[in-house]
Amino acid sequence: MSRDDLPSRVDVIVVGAGSAGCVLAERLSRNPDRSVLLLDRGPREWPSTQIRDLGALPIAAGSRYAQAYDEASGLGVIRGRGLGGSSAVNGGYFLRWHPGDFTGWPTGWAPDDIAAAYAELDAPGGTMHVSAFSDDELADVVPRFEAYWARSMPVRPSEEPWPIVGVNRVRSNREGTGRRTAAEAYLRAALGRGNLAVATVAEVTAVMTAGRTVTGVDVAGTTVECGEVVLCAGTLGTAAILLRSGLDVLGGADELAVHEHREVLVHYRARWGSGRAVARPLLQSVVHTADDIEIRCYSDDMANYIEGLPPAGPAVGVAVMRPGTPGSVRLNPSGLTIDLGTVDSVAAARFEHGVAAVAEMLRSDPFAGEVDPDSVAVDPVVRTSQHAWGSMPMGERTDWLGGVIGLHGLRIVDGSILPTAGRSGPHATIMMTACRIGDRLVEC
Repeated sequence: MSRDDLPSRVDVIVVGAGSAGCVLAERLSRNPDRSVLLLDRGPREWPSTQIRDLGALPIAAGSRYAQAYDEASGLGVIRGRGLGGSSAVNGGYFLRWHPGDFTGWPTGWAPDDIAAAYAELDAPGGTMHVSAFSDDELADVVPRFEAYWARSMPVRPSEEPWPIVGVNRVRSNREGTGRRTAAEAYLRAALGRGNLAVATVAEVTAVMTAGRTVTGVDVAGTTVECGEVVLCAGTLGTAAILLRSGLDVLGGADELAVHEHREVLVHYRARWGSGRAVARPLLQSVVHTADDIEIRCYSDDMANYIEGLPPAGPAVGVAVMRPGTPGSVRLNPSGLTIDLGTVDSVAAARFEHGVAAVAEMLRSDPFAGEVDPDSVAVDPVVRTSQHAWGSMPMGERTDWLGGVIGLHGLRIVDGSILPTAGRSGPHATIMMTACRIGDRLVEC
């Protein structure tokens, strides 16, 4: 469906056909008496096998499946768009959070409910086809990385779905050598439902309201009325829509707070080089430390994954995961500006500790003869994990099902509503949240 063919009214509009939006569109359209319209600003075409290849990240400038945002310090901030959203273009990392990361979540998020929603996605036979990378799939650096940390830390069994403080072989959402997207897992099979319509190249510019009640959305000058809007456009996309809408519940604010996992890269030069007879997925193993750092063993130079990126050599990443670095998103005349914030002195000390541990690893016996110890160098730029979250947290700005407090008919289901930080990346947890909320909405 094109923007010109939009219906004048539906029961529910889901905005964003990404990791959460595909789940919500499928769940809500199970009721044949409920009309559902899924809108996305991305291209009409389904991401091809080439786009979904885990051996590359199709997020370079000009990609039809990536949306670039301005960041105050000049860092590149990218999100996926189109059918599947970021699940079509990310690294295929699909780790749960640690059980303790849900402390502080509102009532309704009991451990058994969280575990059941995760299992729908990542258990054997689950919707996202999740599996850990096997030994024979690993890049050259990964066995050395794991052997080093296994000297002093436990190693999570590959079949265990919950990560640990220790060595965690990455579990990936994949089909063969490609990413398994949320669109393939949830949307494709639902497209035959007569009550579900999907429109792409259809950017929602604002949520329409009458007093404290949502009445519909504006799609580039075309109004579609509805009884409820569910924003699933990702933390940044949803923030842009909320700020453009000038909602009373935001108190006239022109910016929203977010959090981010900042990262420092430790580069090195290796004898195994960067020849890629077989392209390995970017991230196959991580270590989670007791002080909430994630050490990321990247398979190769990121320039080999992102077209046009200048070569910098392979790297190990050090990311401070909890509580995350506070930042903000705000409107500017041409769109949205993200400010990822400044790392405070406490986080800086944790980075220094993590970076020193990685440098020591790269000069250790498992890497002897393979890594030039004089090549180990710390990138001076504190970068981003592309994990912004928490602009409309549950228990503060939204209820436990993502309903915006003080406004009838508006719900948010994406990274915006995460009320805490996790020790793993947020992708699996955002989809888990969508499954849990979707199940409850189906019952309504």
